[in-house]
Amino acid sequence: MLTSNMLLFLDISGGEIIIILLVVLVVLGPDKIPSFVKKASEILRYVRKATDNIKEEINKETEAIQQPLKAAYKSASSFTENAQKAVTDTLDNIKIDEDKPLEKDNESNKEQKEDIDKELNPNKQ
Repeated sequence: MLTSNMLLFLDISGGEIIIILLVVLVVLGPDKIPSFVKKASEILRYVRKATDNIKEEINKETEAIQQPLKAAYKSASSFTENAQKAVTDTLDNIKIDEDKPLEKDNESNKEQKEDIDKELNPNKQ
């Protein structure tokens, strides 16, 4: 049976199908049409099986190629995520240090800052 997809593939209109059917009727006669249809359907089934087998073989072969590529992609994605996280964490730590520098200073750092301040601004005490 012709489906709409087959008709689109063959680009045959309804009128052309009727003409083809009339030619088949005249050439084969009403007696041989059932056997012709049966043989045509067998041929179509065989062609479908063959194309399905070819598709399956192509998929198997490409799967063998795709597996290493997928593994490499996962590895690269994992590396990228880890690197991105490390950079983000480092930037966050730098930002925290910039926002709160005095909170992280200990006593010796405060004394050193006072000494430097005195040297830079001797009038200020």
